[in-house]
Amino acid sequence: MAENTEIDAINHLLEVEKNASMLINDAAQEAERRLSQARSKYNSEYKARYDQIAAQLESEYQNNHNIVAEKYQKEIDDYKESLEAKAQNSEAFTSLLDKLIFS
Repeated sequence: MAENTEIDAINHLLEVEKNASMLINDAAQEAERRLSQARSKYNSEYKARYDQIAAQLESEYQNNHNIVAEKYQKEIDDYKESLEAKAQNSEAFTSLLDKLIFS
């Protein structure tokens, strides 16, 4: 009978160990599921925020680029106008060329 009690105790301990192992396995699976859900949630939030900031920066870049392009074009136009406004003395230029080339 003592032997039977020992076998029952060992069987009971094995059953307890099996249940504990199943609980640990279930807890690990639940933890992995929760981590996966949290990772997915925060990755989508990160992507949405990243896209928002990228769009804002792209918009600022385009605005700054347009401002610089307009300023550049205005300066080029002003320079062209100043060149056109200056009197051209083609006779003096031709005379200088003749003197430099044929002298």
